[in-house]
Amino acid sequence: MAEVLATVASVVAVIQISDRVIGLCKFYIESLNSEAPSSLRAVLIEVSTLKTVVESLEFLSKCVNFTPALQKRLWASDGPVEGCRAAITALEKLFPKGSVQTGKNASKRQKVRAALEVLAWPMQQGRVQELLQQISSHKAGIQLALTTESTQDIKDIKAASKEIRSILAEEQRHNVYKWLTLTDPSPLHNRSWQLYEQGTGSWMLRSPHWTDWLAASIRCLWVHGIPGAGKTILASWLIKQVQDHCKQSSKIQAPCTSAYYYCYFGHSQDEAMPFLRWVIAQLSRQAEVVSTLVHDLFRRGGEPSIQELLDSLEQLLQSFGNVYIVIDAIDESNPCDNLLEVIHTLVTDPRFSHLQILVTSREYIEIERVMEKISISVPMSNSLVEQDIRIYVRSILQSNGKFQTWSNDLLKEVEDAVSTQAKGMFRWAVCQLYELKYLKGERSVVRNALATLPKNLDETYERIFLRIPKEEWQFVCHAFQWLCFYEELGAPENGTPSVLLLDAIASSTARTGNPNSNVLYDSERLRELCGCLISSFGDAMSFAHYTVKEYLDSARIRQSPLSFFSTEMAKVLFTCLDVVLLQAQKFTSSDLEDLKTASSHLSCWQDLWTKLSFHCAFYAITSIRRWGQEISVNDAFFGRVKALLDPSAQYFIVDQMAWTIVWNESATDNDASVLLSLLLITDDLDSPILTRLFQEADLKALFNNKLALKKDMWVVAYSDEEGWSSGAEVIIYEFNGPLMEVMSQFVDYHLESFRSLLINYTRFYNPSTTLLYFIGLHIPAFGEQSACNEDTSDCLVRKLLEAGAQPNLLGYRLTPLQIAVAVRDLEGVRLLLQFKADPNYVGDPNGVVWSTNSLLASFNKFCGIEPFRETIEQLLLAFGGIEFDQELKV
Repeated sequence: MAEVLATVASVVAVIQISDRVIGLCKFYIESLNSEAPSSLRAVLIEVSTLKTVVESLEFLSKCVNFTPALQKRLWASDGPVEGCRAAITALEKLFPKGSVQTGKNASKRQKVRAALEVLAWPMQQGRVQELLQQISSHKAGIQLALTTESTQDIKDIKAASKEIRSILAEEQRHNVYKWLTLTDPSPLHNRSWQLYEQGTGSWMLRSPHWTDWLAASIRCLWVHGIPGAGKTILASWLIKQVQDHCKQSSKIQAPCTSAYYYCYFGHSQDEAMPFLRWVIAQLSRQAEVVSTLVHDLFRRGGEPSIQELLDSLEQLLQSFGNVYIVIDAIDESNPCDNLLEVIHTLVTDPRFSHLQILVTSREYIEIERVMEKISISVPMSNSLVEQDIRIYVRSILQSNGKFQTWSNDLLKEVEDAVSTQAKGMFRWAVCQLYELKYLKGERSVVRNALATLPKNLDETYERIFLRIPKEEWQFVCHAFQWLCFYEELGAPENGTPSVLLLDAIASSTARTGNPNSNVLYDSERLRELCGCLISSFGDAMSFAHYTVKEYLDSARIRQSPLSFFSTEMAKVLFTCLDVVLLQAQKFTSSDLEDLKTASSHLSCWQDLWTKLSFHCAFYAITSIRRWGQEISVNDAFFGRVKALLDPSAQYFIVDQMAWTIVWNESATDNDASVLLSLLLITDDLDSPILTRLFQEADLKALFNNKLALKKDMWVVAYSDEEGWSSGAEVIIYEFNGPLMEVMSQFVDYHLESFRSLLINYTRFYNPSTTLLYFIGLHIPAFGEQSACNEDTSDCLVRKLLEAGAQPNLLGYRLTPLQIAVAVRDLEGVRLLLQFKADPNYVGDPNGVVWSTNSLLASFNKFCGIEPFRETIEQLLLAFGGIEFDQELKV
């Protein structure tokens, strides 16, 4: 009986709090009419519908005997009813403290107070949206439970953290899967599988270790070999074998499944996190569920830890029997330490006893030290692999049209020579066949080539470069430099689209001062020249193999006659950054006429990797962040960055989002605008580019010369017809003044570079006016503590006041104290009063008033009004404030 009463009480509590929130919304909306924030209407609608749903739940709980499973689902400590109660309670706390009389009989003083109170509401828009989304989600959970048959498999969410949340809609699950996927290895798998030659790889199936692994008698296999041994092609085939095995042996009670992951040098990343996230996403898709732990991580946002992902994987594995995971090329993870540790955990931790792991890699000592303790070694240096190479060579000789005119006995000689001399290197055999097919089928010519086959891959690659005509060297050299540069940026998994690559090559060669007008910049010509050094997948190009990039990056090529082709990073950046920064400057000054244009470009990822100018504009910001040191020491690059960030350039494109600064060029100092832009891009005062800018600029002028600009600010969009929307709309605000005054208005005060400027450069700017513009930010953000936290010695308002900021600033119609009171910043009010702010000073009636397009224009309505607020009244009076005008008293 007590349990039933407790459940009913929790429902009643939600209804009561909802009533109060609805009343507050109606009062504020009625008091302010058209000036009421749209978010208040969103709260009113969402909470009203919540109340209706919960009232229905209350009625049913009294009339219907819910099954124990349904009761658990609804009233669990982390169930939807408790979730609603917590969210609606938090939402109520965002409203000003103290009771407010609602209804049409509210006094004039109450309505004035409402106007003051609601001013702070926009400052908490993010928290409001978050809570409304929580309420909507929990409300949907209640509705689903009430309309579902009691026999449905609704599992207990928290039963020893073992069960799965499967009630999410398909679209919701898709969003979680998308969030989980940092790197999609499926294009690499498809590309490798296409290169598989029928009949090869079967040696692995004949190994007793393979049979034992499939039977789960062995937990982990380590397939290892020399560079070019064909490990990745083998892995793609083994993945297919595992998938077939799972289809045949899977049972309804204990389904068997598999997942795979390909590490790749082009990712230029530590693969541990992407690997775990991809495996969890794939297993979740196969089970058509999202585990509670994964869902909690998704709702929390941010980057989960490896331990959290391992815990999530453990929970998810309960949906399956045996799970087989194939991980290819772990040596290409950069670094590979974390990935090795994850593999060690998956093999040795009892929580993952149903996992079967197969790993491929080169024979590196650091990998061997880990794998020898946890796996069975399967070396690729064996006679069976050599037989596979012979099968592959014979197949190519028989199927490739270039060899069809050759005599059978000559083909047999080629097969014997290439198969024997490959010594376990599939990659070496591939390259020899590629080169041999261009020979005439004359016996003497072919025999001479077979007698002088290169001994290893380095010699093979050297010969390919040496046969490239001298007049084509620049074309090929720039092609490899751009492929290297694009892999640093994170090219698509299929490779760099040829249309982008060829445009980039044409642009960079044209800027060398020695372009060859006879060169045909064509993808087919590039493939002919580079031979087996590059591969194409569809219309995209990439390094054919990891060993090609290793050779081009190595000291071996730099010390050889072919050093011209070296892809040493300094050379690559010299070639590519020059084009990127120049093209970005042209694009931002001419092609982006308004934000709508930018958004239309950004909505199409294909454009990003097909249109050179747009690609450069997008990645110029990434390049500034990533290669700041190289840019800072190169006068040409540094000049390009300053030109790109000049007031004449209006747009930045960062992380697939565009934001715009529209400068008033005639009223803006160039160096100050560049400084502001670099601070927003890097958030690092110690960045090499900013360091050089500070060294070369007049700091006094830098901080005091005017900036005049318009900037787009994203605000939550709301529709009466559709209810709350997660979309956003753009409002353009105007800013005018010195650097710190402008930054104080729209820069997040948590931004490290802004805090450092504010604290360490007070001698270069006016702290009094900066205080006036900054004080509105000194409030709790999204339920956190105020900017000063508990340690007021690091408080930015205190720092400004200690630097000499005048709290009773003349020449403005509002004071810092009035703004602090308006936004309910108790700590800010306390600090201002401690530094002699006059509680009775209401500003200069003839002073500056903010224009309607200013971010601070909403404060204008408080001009001439004493800084009075219910929760701060005692503090004001204690410092000498006089009583409020009798007209405003009840």
